[in-house]
Amino acid sequence: MSRSRKLHRLSNPDTAERRAQRMLFRHLRDDTNANRGRMARRVRELQLLLSMDPIEFEQLIARLMESMGMKVELTARSKDGGVDVRGIDSDPFRGGNVIVQVKRYRDTVTPSVVRDLYGTLQHDRAATKAVLVTTSKFGPSSHQFVSGKPITLINGSELVGLLKHHGFHEMFASAHAEAEDETVGGQPAIELAAEPARLLLHWTGAEEHDIAALVCQGNRALSDDHLVFYNNGSTPDGSVRMVTGYEDANACLMVDFDALPAEADRLVIIAAADTENHPEASMAGFAGPALILEAGAEQDAAVVHLADGAGANTAMRLGRFDRDADGDWDFTPALAGYPGGLRQAVVAYGLEVVADEEPAAAGQ
Repeated sequence: MSRSRKLHRLSNPDTAERRAQRMLFRHLRDDTNANRGRMARRVRELQLLLSMDPIEFEQLIARLMESMGMKVELTARSKDGGVDVRGIDSDPFRGGNVIVQVKRYRDTVTPSVVRDLYGTLQHDRAATKAVLVTTSKFGPSSHQFVSGKPITLINGSELVGLLKHHGFHEMFASAHAEAEDETVGGQPAIELAAEPARLLLHWTGAEEHDIAALVCQGNRALSDDHLVFYNNGSTPDGSVRMVTGYEDANACLMVDFDALPAEADRLVIIAAADTENHPEASMAGFAGPALILEAGAEQDAAVVHLADGAGANTAMRLGRFDRDADGDWDFTPALAGYPGGLRQAVVAYGLEVVADEEPAAAGQ
């Protein structure tokens, strides 16, 4: 969907979106039959990718990158140095030189593969970022290793979602037909990666704002590492991750609700003005905000429209997801303003923030 169509949809919600608003982002588990069908489709989709010729698969990733607006170069296999595709993103904010490694794996990618790619990145003078794409998934150790590093991990489910989002639907048509005729018991053993939900934040206006998430038990964050924001792009287990440059979104979080820590029962969503780069910024320019939950490729998006920001605040709590006794997640809009910005917001959830040291006076 183009940006103009999506923005029009946000400002003029149809009946289905009003119904989604009344549901308040209810993130329900699929019933058994629906879940079996979705897993069958996903197994067949990944099986299709696994059956591709290695060069054909690399070419597919290159075409995907081109569809995302990058200039792409496939590397010579004898001289790739662990790099399969190189891309140049000309976007002035998120752009740079990207090296990509693809792994058509059936089982979980080992942390050593991720560390090796980081070593390649460090020795590549032209590259500013690395991406590891796989048909399988990554473990918590890999997500913890890349936290704070210019490396993006894309698992099999996310890869299928990106391909569909960028117009590669037709390549999966045969996989869907086969899945409908096959029982779950007859499926090949493929490790299915979790399909994370995309939590998108939209607003109008020229000012930049950030999105942040706190993984909590009640009203207390689990730890400093469970605050995901511009300086910490992921929780240690990768269950909540910041995504930059997502199509049609001002800001995006990937949330794997099923993978959140067992002790976590709340996920708080906060928007904040970019006071680090623009000290005079406030939430006054946060106009027409809307949260969109894309819970999966087979489910309709849910939309909640929120109140505009106020100039008296530099951060704003948008709402929270709460886990109920059955393990389902419900979203409740819970607006609150913070004149003290993101720092004040996280202190309210039990995190300690060390104030910046005052500059020494001249001559001291």
